Amino acid sequence: MKEIYSPDRIAEMIMTIDPDFYLPSDEQRPIISIDTNPLEPAVVIAGAGSGKTETMATRVIYLVANGFARPDQILGLTFTRKAAGELAVRIRTRLRQLRAAGLIPENTPLEVSVTTYHSYAGRLLSEHAIRFGIDADSQPVGEAALWMAANTLVRDWNDPDFVYEGALNTAIDDVMGLASLILEHQVSLDSIRAADEKTLGELAAFSGGLNDDVRAVSRTARQRIALLPLVERFIETRRGEGTLSFDDQMSLAADIATNFADVGELERAKYSVVLLDEYQDTSQSQVRMLSSLFGGGHPVMAVGDPCQAIYTWRGASAGTINSFARYFPKVAGQTGAERYSLLTTFRNDKAILELANVVSEQIRAESGADVPPLTPRIGAGAGSLSCGVFETI
Repeated sequence: MKEIYSPDRIAEMIMTIDPDFYLPSDEQRPIISIDTNPLEPAVVIAGAGSGKTETMATRVIYLVANGFARPDQILGLTFTRKAAGELAVRIRTRLRQLRAAGLIPENTPLEVSVTTYHSYAGRLLSEHAIRFGIDADSQPVGEAALWMAANTLVRDWNDPDFVYEGALNTAIDDVMGLASLILEHQVSLDSIRAADEKTLGELAAFSGGLNDDVRAVSRTARQRIALLPLVERFIETRRGEGTLSFDDQMSLAADIATNFADVGELERAKYSVVLLDEYQDTSQSQVRMLSSLFGGGHPVMAVGDPCQAIYTWRGASAGTINSFARYFPKVAGQTGAERYSLLTTFRNDKAILELANVVSEQIRAESGADVPPLTPRIGAGAGSLSCGVFETI
């Protein structure tokens, strides 16, 4: 595969239509071109304000202009509908400019599949849930409906041996929370029970009196074990009735991708290029689904920043970026770099960026991802910082 138009040439042509467009930076250029970033797995560390959306959009138009992929063969996934909409609009705008500049034929379709991770999982599930005997055509249920289902389950639970040291509402919240964590982290009830029983066994071997903290650990382990049958029923009932939550959808989609190889074959045939935005916030279910569908050397470019991993409570991890190559390994003959970086921020003045780098220093050290601090753009202002302590909101 050899490029016809370089990233700079494409930018120059678009600049004749859009004067605000600009040549790729020295960091962006290697990510865009297949000479340096071939069609194979790669991860991009993209700091805050470093132009990642524009880089992804430019990568798409570069591939389309050079005939490496059609727009309808490209899949882009991100977290929120707002982010998906912004990325889709950016790509369509650049494709229209590409067509206006004469770099692609007039009849080239401009639609690229850009959606959220959950929407993609929902689509996958609606097409293949019948393999599990599940009707998954309905929309996922919201928090209120889930709470009502958990409330009914806990109130009607008829087990004389069930003991829970807490209020009814706390038990309901714990059933919902534990079910969500089990689905997101892809762990079995047996493994949770075994871990808690091991903890209780070790605590039982302690001699002397136990302090409040140790007693709290013991109580939590006992109550978690007691809740496991309710959690199992909670998940099974919803799946049997087809009233699925977002967590159910993602977990089932991951099961489908893992257990049925032909689903991955269909998706890889449909999408020759995959872009994963905000990859640092993907949960274990999402990583399992995506790697089962698009692992094995498929052209997957993940973009993320461990310093922006904000969904750790939902199963995401700052270390996800570092483990990308384990889930999306290159195959023999693939020689591109495994990792690229966008570390120049165009958003912040110097003083603000200096503080941000101090704040993120700990997570950069703990993530193991070897992420250097962000650097300011050329011509960035000095900036100013102020803080205040207020008596009321």
